[in-house]
Amino acid sequence: MRLTPINLRSTYLVNNLRPKNGRRPTRTPFPFNGCLPLELKDSVSGKSDRQETNACLQEISILFACFKRNDFVQAACSKEIDAFQACHLNHMVTQQKKNQDQGALVPGAKHLSHKQVNQLLRMYKQPK
Repeated sequence: MRLTPINLRSTYLVNNLRPKNGRRPTRTPFPFNGCLPLELKDSVSGKSDRQETNACLQEISILFACFKRNDFVQAACSKEIDAFQACHLNHMVTQQKKNQDQGALVPGAKHLSHKQVNQLLRMYKQPK
């Protein structure tokens, strides 16, 4: 195990111990400088609710590989087309269920969509 040389160690003590992060504590409480007023905006954006993964990516790559092998003849790739359509239909059904569940506010919910947060912000407006 390699040790830190003595001349690089911190020379000050906090509660008779050397700090592990190597930073000096502030001598007086640091004053808070508010550059903007402390208030919420009237709405939040829905950018974070976008879909992270592509649905049915495996099925579509298999379908394109089949098309390439068979010179884009759809009759030869009917099994892959059916698998892709079934995956897409399943994905659309799950998206509809997810969107229906996100519409109503549930008391005590830990994760809210941007629409639910906007609904709460409309109910409890910020004083100006």
